[in-house]
Amino acid sequence: MKQGQKRNNAIQNCMLFEGIEPEKSEQLLKEKAQCRTFQKGECIYTPEHFEKSLGILIKGRAVVEKEGGVLLNELSSGCCFGAAALFTEQERYVTTVWAKTACEVCFLSMEAMEQIMQDDAKIALNYIRFLSGRIQFLNRKIDSFTAPDAEQALLSYLGQQPQGRVEGISMVKLCEILNIGRTSLYRVMQQLEDSGKIKREGKTIWLLSGKEETK
Repeated sequence: MKQGQKRNNAIQNCMLFEGIEPEKSEQLLKEKAQCRTFQKGECIYTPEHFEKSLGILIKGRAVVEKEGGVLLNELSSGCCFGAAALFTEQERYVTTVWAKTACEVCFLSMEAMEQIMQDDAKIALNYIRFLSGRIQFLNRKIDSFTAPDAEQALLSYLGQQPQGRVEGISMVKLCEILNIGRTSLYRVMQQLEDSGKIKREGKTIWLLSGKEETK
C-alpha cells in the first residue's frame, strides 16, 4: 500500500472524521494540523511534557500507560490520544504515550479544535462520543482492578486489552497491575489455560473466544 493511501486510511479510521467527506477531512489536517515523526521507544506524551493538542496516529503503533507502567491501551493507525486533557487547565498529563514502533502523529491544537468544532457540529458530536466511550472504558478498567478474585481480575484485564491480548509483560509486573500475589496468579493462570479460556506463549497471553476454546 502506498504511503499516501495509508495516510488517507488512517484519517478515515479516525473517530473525529466519522461521517465526514474524505476530502474535507484531509483538507482540515492539511490546513490545521502539525505532523511529527517519532522513533521506536520514543515518548510522545509524558505527564510533564505534552501539548494541548489532540494527537491522531497516522502510522505505526503506540502504547498508553499509567505511572508505574500499567498498560491502559495500545493505539494503531487512526487512533487518537489527548482528547480528555485538551480543554482542561491541568499542568500534568495523566498518562505516558510512547512509540511501540516508528510513528507519525498529526496534532490538532486546542485552538484548531475549537475552530473545527464550531464550524462542523458533526465533528463536535464525534468528539463527545469519543470522550463518552473513554469514560466507559475507564470504568471497565476500574471493575477489572476491583474484581472479587484473581480469576475475574485476570479475565477482566485481558478483556480490556486490544484483541484480548497482552504481550511483553512479566509476571511480576502483571501481579502489580492486578494487585494479586504471584502464587495466586500462577495458579489461576494455569487453571484458565487448562480450561481453554486463555493461551500463553512466552510473555504473551491471549483471551480465547468461544470458537477457539472448542478447537
